[in-house]
Amino acid sequence: MAPIIFRPDVRYRSKLFFIVGLSGALALAATIALGVAIGKDEAGAAGARTGLLVAVLVNAVWLVPVLLLISPYYRSLRYELHDDEVLVRAGVITRSVKHVPFRTVTNLKLKQDPFDRLFGIGTLDVQTAGMSGSQAGAEESLVGLPNYQEVYEQVAGALRRFRGAMAPTQAEAEPAPAEGRLLAAVLDEVRAIRQTLERS
Repeated sequence: MAPIIFRPDVRYRSKLFFIVGLSGALALAATIALGVAIGKDEAGAAGARTGLLVAVLVNAVWLVPVLLLISPYYRSLRYELHDDEVLVRAGVITRSVKHVPFRTVTNLKLKQDPFDRLFGIGTLDVQTAGMSGSQAGAEESLVGLPNYQEVYEQVAGALRRFRGAMAPTQAEAEPAPAEGRLLAAVLDEVRAIRQTLERS
């Protein structure tokens, strides 16, 4: 079967811009207030202007690169559903391809944070034995999906087909007669050794 390819919706890019813009505005407001207060306290009106300038420059150092990287990062995201695994491709500066084999998947989880609900998108978390239980989070997340319920059903269906194909047959489940005799002989030998040790 050819892989089924999913990409995040353009609303996911809008969500990223919104979150970074909101964070930037809050950080800018806080640093301006702090810079102006410290500058005014130290050097009056000229210090307040210097504090304002420093606050704007400090925020521009992190905010501008992050805003410039959002669109390339969004375009780099690609999810592939294969017969036996999910692939997640991502990255701008460092590109990564993450394979999540179905044999390791323990759970699929749909989620929507408040921003997802605001933009009408959702996330499918693919959890594995190594990432469930004591560790928080998912092995991989398919983010920014407008049809997250449909993607969930497609991945769950592929997972069920994979597990159905991997189920042991009746012949494989029961040991062959020769194997059964061998196991019985080993068990008899272990019992004899235990009896000998108990007598000693």
